[in-house]
Amino acid sequence: MEALALGAALGLGAGLSPGPLLALVLREALQKGARAGVLAAFAPLATDSWAIALAWLVGGTMPRGILAVLQCLGGLYLLRLGYLGLRTPSAAQAATPAVGSLRAAVIMNLTNPHMYLFWFLVGTPILQRLGTAAWGFLIGFFFAIVGSKAALAWVAARLRRNPAAGALARLGEVALLGLGAYLILTAWR
Repeated sequence: MEALALGAALGLGAGLSPGPLLALVLREALQKGARAGVLAAFAPLATDSWAIALAWLVGGTMPRGILAVLQCLGGLYLLRLGYLGLRTPSAAQAATPAVGSLRAAVIMNLTNPHMYLFWFLVGTPILQRLGTAAWGFLIGFFFAIVGSKAALAWVAARLRRNPAAGALARLGEVALLGLGAYLILTAWR
């Protein structure tokens, strides 16, 4: 039970923390609806499993150069998403299939060095310490991270009909541009 609670606490913290994935989830929900935002919220199920396996097999920390390259790639991808979002009228974005939301979130999260840092420095050491109780940790973590992001997507989608939703969606695009620029500028620090 301790492992489940620990995983849920860390997952909830990660799910509610401002960052590229949350910005993308909210943007998708505002532009395309709840289904798109919820699909994007499921990205950690696909991406974090890769990071966990890598951290478990490699152990230790990932070389700084690899993290910097991942961060630059992630920053470029966020710049692309933000730019394309600002270029496309809101009505056309609403017609975009929701399934692309999951793909965009998976690509973005795979190039997010913070996900790797978490699993290399925090998550995998906890899993190794927990032994067979590690499954409880993983269940709690993924339920909380996906659930919290999906809940926020659902709330954001309810705001879609609000006249301010277009401005909020544009603000989301600007946030993606800002996060992308930040990732690129800080990659080699």
